[in-house]
Formats: sequence, C-alpha cells, structure tokens
Amino acid sequence: MSSEIVVIGSLNMDMVVQVTRRPERGETLMGSGFFTSPGGKGANQAYAAGKLGASVAMIGRVGNDVFADQLIQNLRQAGVDTSCIGRVEGESTGVALINVDQEGDNSIVVAPGANYRVTPDYVRQHEAAIAGAKLVMVQLEIPQESIVEAVAIAGEHGVPVMLDPAPARPLPDDLLAKVRYIVPNESEIAVLTGVEVSDEPSARRASAVLREKGIGTVFSKLGGKGVVVTDADQSFTLPGYKVEAVDTTAAGDAFAGALATALVAGKDLREATAFANAVGALTVTRAGAQSSMPDLAEAEAFMKAAEHH
Repeated sequence: MSSEIVVIGSLNMDMVVQVTRRPERGETLMGSGFFTSPGGKGANQAYAAGKLGASVAMIGRVGNDVFADQLIQNLRQAGVDTSCIGRVEGESTGVALINVDQEGDNSIVVAPGANYRVTPDYVRQHEAAIAGAKLVMVQLEIPQESIVEAVAIAGEHGVPVMLDPAPARPLPDDLLAKVRYIVPNESEIAVLTGVEVSDEPSARRASAVLREKGIGTVFSKLGGKGVVVTDADQSFTLPGYKVEAVDTTAAGDAFAGALATALVAGKDLREATAFANAVGALTVTRAGAQSSMPDLAEAEAFMKAAEHH
C-alpha cells in the first residue's frame, strides 16, 4: 500500500529550554522551563501532513536509543507509515538544542547523528515508496547528495517534488530545475537568489529568479506579511493570520505539511496556501514542534472563526 506523500528527511529529538533572552558568548543563563519534543524538519512535515489526515510515509534514519523509539511512536500516532525509517547501530538519534525567548523567537543547535546516514544508497533502497507517491517532500537536514538522489528518483517516476530549502544554503541550479514546489522564507530565498527579500515586491523579484531556474511554483514566506505565490500563470499574495506567537519552532514545517496535504487533495494554489497559512499560524500559538501542530478539525474551525472576524 503506497502513501500519497513521501517525506525524505531528518528525525530529531528537540530539547527545548525557555529563557528570558538568548545567551551571549560565554554566558550562563538560568532557564524557566525545559521539555523534550519530537522534531526534525522531515519528521515535522510528515507529522503535520499525517495529523491533517494525509496518506504519508517517512524515509529516514534514527540511532538505537530511547529517542528513536519515541520519535517513531510519535509519527505512528499521527498516522505516518514509519516502515522506511531505519535504525543505525552505534549512532545517536539526531538531537536539536533549542532556546526559546519570551517573544517566541528561537536559536537552535543541531547534532544530526543518524540523519547523516541517510545516504544516496539508503534513499535508492526505498525507490518503490517514492515511485508510488503523488508528491515527494525534501529539506536540507540530510546529506545533499541524498537529496539529489531523492529528487532524481522522483523525476524518473514523474513524481513532483516539494523542497523546503532549510537550513539555508546555496543549491545547484540542476537540482532546483527538478523541483515543482519550493517553500523558502525571506533568508532562504535570499541565499538561493542573491535578492534581499523584505516585502512583496522584493519577494516577487526573487521568485522570478527561482522560476527562471526551472522551479514550477514558488511560495515565498514573509512571516506575518503572508505568502507570495508565483507560478507560470500568476503571482498573488495571501496575508497571514494575526495570532499571538508563543513558539515559532516548526511553523514552516507545519506550513509545508499542510500545503502538501492540500495540493495532493486537489486544492488549487489559493486554497492550498490559505490552508497552509492557517495551520502555520495555529502552530505558533503553542509550544513545541510536532506537539504544537493542529488536526484537520482544528484548522478548519480556525479558518471559519477567522472569516467571521
């Protein structure tokens, strides 16, 4: 039984400390709270889509430790097929050390562990899952050559790819040319295009550069200013939802997972983007990564309430 969405990427255990402000060099700060939360950009996106009711499978690797069991179990609870997640003996599961300040902004240090053992060979072993999908999702927390392999396999089988180019780094044009959908924020699109993005007009200019590289549809995320969507036929902006941010961790992953869910379900670009905006906005109103993500009923209720306002 193949899944409609296949996510190839990272699984991390997030260790989150709440602080009044983020520490300076050499400084020790006392935090006000600590919790662990399943994360990793790949797992977050798979979880978001699964919780929203999509048919989704995850390809990735974990260590052989207590975090591995928790991460896999958490994905299963959201309905994600975890049969393509492998364990690596003698390697730690990926971890992320996260400081969240009073404004809800964060700084993150990631130790990738087993995520860097998602090799091109390992991806190729799961060709059947990729071939059977309607959409493949990739991010940049596994080795770049493995992302190239995943995109190539998807291309061989005519499966469209959604790329979340985070953490930000330059990418080769021949990789970008094979991407159908890309979901960068302001800093990521600037790294990819050399265009500094701060508002709608600059986002449109940067989006045009990515379109010239062969990408089908560009979703430029401008935080509170909304999302600029550009494809061959149109460019439009959908405003974001006004919410009180508690923790911005995984808001972009929630957006990507929701966007994939809506696109695979046959929604048009406007509907899909509005839905993804709502899911991203709801996610920042709660603490944690996967623990903060809404289900379909919550997302629909939120959109309905926003319409009445």
